[in-house]
Amino acid sequence: LLHSTTPLMSPCARDLGEVLSKLKLQKYESRKLGMNDVLEINSGSLKDWTPRKLRDLPWHFLRKVMALNVTARSTSFRCGAPHDQGTRVDEEEQGIDEQIFFFSDSDTKVSVNPLDLLCAVLLCSDSFLQQEILSKMSMCQFALPLLLPALDTPKCNLMLWAMRDIVRKWRPHSLAESRGFREESLVLTAMPTISFVRMGSCSFSKSKLLNEVLSPSQQHHDFFIHQDLSSGNVPREIADGLIEISWFFPGGRKNLDLFSEPVAVTNLRGDIESHWLQFSFLTEVSSAVFIFAENITEREYTLLSSLKESTTKYYFILNRQAGRSSETLAFLNRLAPVLKLKNSHMLMKDSSTNKAKFVEKLQFTIQSIMNSSPKRIGIEDMAVIARELGIQIDEDRVECQTASNCVKEITTEIKDVAYYKQERLRLQGDLWKSLAKVEKEMCRMRRQGDIPESHLREKVLELQAQWNQCDISVGTMKFITGIEKRSKVEVHSFLKWMRFNLENISRGNKKLSLMENKYKEEYKTGGNDPKSLSELEELFSASSLRVEHFMRELGQFYETECTKVKEGIKANWQRRFIHVPDIAADLIVEGFPMELIDGDVSNIPLQWVTDVLTQLHTKLGGRSRMLVLTVLGGQSTGKSTLLNTMFGLQFAVSSGRCTRGAFMSLIKVAENFRQELGCDFILVIDTEGLKAPELAKLEDSYEHDNELATLVIGLSDITIVNMAMSNATEMQHILQIVVHTFLRMREVRHKPYCQFVHQNIKDVSAHEQNTRDMNRLLGQLNEITKAAGRMEKQCRETKISDIMDYDPQK
Repeated sequence: LLHSTTPLMSPCARDLGEVLSKLKLQKYESRKLGMNDVLEINSGSLKDWTPRKLRDLPWHFLRKVMALNVTARSTSFRCGAPHDQGTRVDEEEQGIDEQIFFFSDSDTKVSVNPLDLLCAVLLCSDSFLQQEILSKMSMCQFALPLLLPALDTPKCNLMLWAMRDIVRKWRPHSLAESRGFREESLVLTAMPTISFVRMGSCSFSKSKLLNEVLSPSQQHHDFFIHQDLSSGNVPREIADGLIEISWFFPGGRKNLDLFSEPVAVTNLRGDIESHWLQFSFLTEVSSAVFIFAENITEREYTLLSSLKESTTKYYFILNRQAGRSSETLAFLNRLAPVLKLKNSHMLMKDSSTNKAKFVEKLQFTIQSIMNSSPKRIGIEDMAVIARELGIQIDEDRVECQTASNCVKEITTEIKDVAYYKQERLRLQGDLWKSLAKVEKEMCRMRRQGDIPESHLREKVLELQAQWNQCDISVGTMKFITGIEKRSKVEVHSFLKWMRFNLENISRGNKKLSLMENKYKEEYKTGGNDPKSLSELEELFSASSLRVEHFMRELGQFYETECTKVKEGIKANWQRRFIHVPDIAADLIVEGFPMELIDGDVSNIPLQWVTDVLTQLHTKLGGRSRMLVLTVLGGQSTGKSTLLNTMFGLQFAVSSGRCTRGAFMSLIKVAENFRQELGCDFILVIDTEGLKAPELAKLEDSYEHDNELATLVIGLSDITIVNMAMSNATEMQHILQIVVHTFLRMREVRHKPYCQFVHQNIKDVSAHEQNTRDMNRLLGQLNEITKAAGRMEKQCRETKISDIMDYDPQK
């Protein structure tokens, strides 16, 4: 007998291979997809295309989900143009063919189930792209994969790291009157978990029912994919064994909220007998488990009897018309003492059951579970239970844990944020602000043709002497260690953990919460005392700590070292930070936002920024033609969110955090598209809001806004002006600043392209009203341009069309 030496492929691995082959993803099984693969600008980025082949589906999903498009999960595709289909209908012969009785949905043969697509894409993505995918899916209110089935690994995989980036805000009913809210990392938030599973076959859709249960009245949302959604009826090939999770978070409106407190809902795909490990996991983490079944036989009774030690509550959703009711009743009575079952634990459903009433009953049952002091558990706590059951955790990778430990060494020292910044990040405190203020004054005097006064020059020398005496802190040295001479994965993991830990410190900072409340109160009465609002903003800024503060400290030490070398205080071979611009350039290439303007003092560390960009140019092999795109607008008008949605970027948008200064992020253009677009990369610049409330009535606020706008528009090829149409006064102020800047650009013969984004406009059907608004805006722009021309002492009368191409109809 001859024995084959080729190992047999498991059914799961074989099914996975077939799905990856269909989707043309085989090469990404080993070389994982990363953020740069997804964010790269190519010809497909400029059009809203419909997938035509199976291999288009992964890219269609990624592009749509990054743009927060709720159709991202659709796996339907068009094989022919609509007019071709119309022609075929017109050419049909009259009469009815008997084949109509044998017709089946052809989509099930040529498409892929959305859950199979999701599993395939996640398995072919690196951990950082997985994180971004789940973060975007969360924003779209899609159910997230909590536990991936064992496909390319011997064990199931808990997606803890993939959910680390998700932050949720909600208002529990206990805070409804005070209008307060809670904001926490999703994986750290403990709440009751209610699980839904299927035992055997089921005549109605579990996922469809869950969508009804989690959707507020008149606001239906498809959290979970079900058979009536696009391609939801396509048989699953690899997604059985997947556990999905969704949440309900109250908004503080007792008459509208389904539940008074947050609750997590999990959904196991497939039968519990085939996926007993996943079911065992759910019985350990859940407050209650709802089991969908047609009937209970000896087989099901034996399975469920093994749960006698479980403390979880069990409920059954049974089909009243399934038959064998006497047998089911008998086994349920035998299970009653084992699972502590009562009549209230039985929910009966059949084709005649009123859907709305049944959903109400299920919601009431869930609320009663939540009222009975259920176990509360977060996803991070679930990982502990998963490890005990032999389930793999995505966060247990060596590089991820190493990075986490390095970050803990830094963040455990941070007890008081303001004190830490003052004592450990000394180059960006009062000393830096004083030096920046004096240097600005000297710069203004030189620009006006004056010679700076001697006392200003002496002040600069005195401040620089103090500056040069500052030594680098242990925390900053550990930060450098975390990002130098490490692999890309280790550096990415380190910076991610830094951000997560620092944000958690901020969220747990009670002083910061008190300041936020005081800031809101002062803002309401800020018209009487604008300085108090500015002082509060300074305190708020001093109590916030983010990754950019550590990067800024490195930049400042680099600047100081360059100054010492120029003045002969230090020899070139003694330099400790000469390699830091190289590290920063690597981070920009990998898509991390880099600070361009220090927002706390409105200053650009020129030597640092110049050397970082020089290193960037070198790393790109000299092929660094850039199209620069910037966004301007009022504070809290969603500028960062707009850029993140347009390009899939990672500019900070957390609650209570408005962008300060300006940040830049790099996007690669595909090689076959560079000639058409005329550049190798797009450099996107996100800026702080103009007309910020804390600066609005201070003497130099208008000058500050004009300087910022002049700088970023001067750097730009394209400027997006983001405006809220509902606030006419604010809009006019923003336009005035923009027009002044464009007048200055004309003087240096630079005419960037400007795109106005109007938010909160009237309904699209109100075309005439919108046209009148746009024409009125054009009139305002012309008046503003004339006034700005007079202020800039320009001789001839100027219209808006003289400084920019503005068409109200576009």
